[in-house]
Amino acid sequence: MDLHHVGQLLDADFERSVAFYRDLGLNLRETTDGPVRVAFFETPSAEFHLIVREARGSPADPLLDTVGRYSAAHVAFAVDDLAAAAADAREAGLSFLGDPPESGLGPYRRAFVAPASHVGVPFEFVEPR
Repeated sequence: MDLHHVGQLLDADFERSVAFYRDLGLNLRETTDGPVRVAFFETPSAEFHLIVREARGSPADPLLDTVGRYSAAHVAFAVDDLAAAAADAREAGLSFLGDPPESGLGPYRRAFVAPASHVGVPFEFVEPR
């Protein structure tokens, strides 16, 4: 397992926030459009995902509503086999939001661990495509 990304959910102006992190020196790979906008920044060791919900109406709404109650940030761990990681996590007593594996907001499948089933920062397992 390796660190894949850190995600930050913001209630802020998307373009201004993207400009801030780009000016800070992060490499902007791509952005998405829609009710939930995501900016994917690359660093040498992991990615930083800036997430701004501009309106409701996204399939990600239930996830953002749930995770946002616990923290505005989350961590994603990259795994080679998402099904195996999810099975191991279930055996350890963890539960998931939704029915993994699910498509993520980026080029990966994900299994987001239910924050109520553990202590600490919300996290997910991702399997890059």
